[in-house]
Amino acid sequence: MMTWETNENILVQGIDTPLAQYYVPRMLAYGTQIVAGVSAGKGGVTVHELPVFDLVMTANSELGDITTSLIFVDRFAVLDAAFEAIAAGIKQLIIVSAGVPPLDMVRLFCKAKRQKVRILGPGSSGLIVPGKLWLGTGFVNHFQAGDVALLSRFSSLSQEAAILLNKEGLGQSCVIDVGNADLPGSNFAQWLSILDADPKTKAIALLGRYSSQEEIELIPIIRDDIATPVVTYLCGNHAPLHQSCHDAGTIIANQLSYCLSETYSETEMAAAFKREKLMFARTLEDVPLLLKKAIAPAKSRSRRKSKTAVN
Repeated sequence: MMTWETNENILVQGIDTPLAQYYVPRMLAYGTQIVAGVSAGKGGVTVHELPVFDLVMTANSELGDITTSLIFVDRFAVLDAAFEAIAAGIKQLIIVSAGVPPLDMVRLFCKAKRQKVRILGPGSSGLIVPGKLWLGTGFVNHFQAGDVALLSRFSSLSQEAAILLNKEGLGQSCVIDVGNADLPGSNFAQWLSILDADPKTKAIALLGRYSSQEEIELIPIIRDDIATPVVTYLCGNHAPLHQSCHDAGTIIANQLSYCLSETYSETEMAAAFKREKLMFARTLEDVPLLLKKAIAPAKSRSRRKSKTAVN
């Protein structure tokens, strides 16, 4: 099973921010076991009937081992918040905050790698196991339990895809938003490997974007290393090349540190996937049709290797 399915002892850093104030009660109502919040200077108060601590370390020592921290703090405070969580021994971080400075992400990524901490985000709407676990933002009512994993950069695109999948009777085993930052804590390749080992996932819908080097680099990984069928759909085919398609905050943050060099056209990217005989959807409506074909009992499809559980 996926390690991120752990639904116990979940912490919210920045629980007093407006975004957390909106989503925490909704996650609680969904069944997510949030046990406390952290906000410097607000220790001792209660928010949505949850105790608030000044420090992550205090929450961890009083409530038992925290499994996951959801980080909602200001983007310039993300590095400190994440470092504090890692120092407290937390191994799973979901960074909802977008527009984290690239150099902060470099420092965080290096530390997380040394400490074996898994990070989802920044700018991520989180992770959802329909009917069981909601860690993040967005609208979960569109998701239904099933055996197709949605791996995406965009929350709204996941929701739109889920609606189409539901109409075809294809529920979701989990929904993961890697976020839209160019320096993510975890990327598509890492999540494809995790999902490939998840016995509840029979197929994966990979929802990326055109003009992205990362999506091009996934081709040999999907071809050679992933046994689970993957259907890829890339959005943004009408966007001009050499133009970033992130949210405004991320565009500004990224352009401080690098020049855009992604130059793949729609035709080039589609041809690259097709050349390797990988399932590529020209439209979002094609995704459920290709998925149904991929997971049909078959005669038609033989998996390259058996799936084994991570844990």
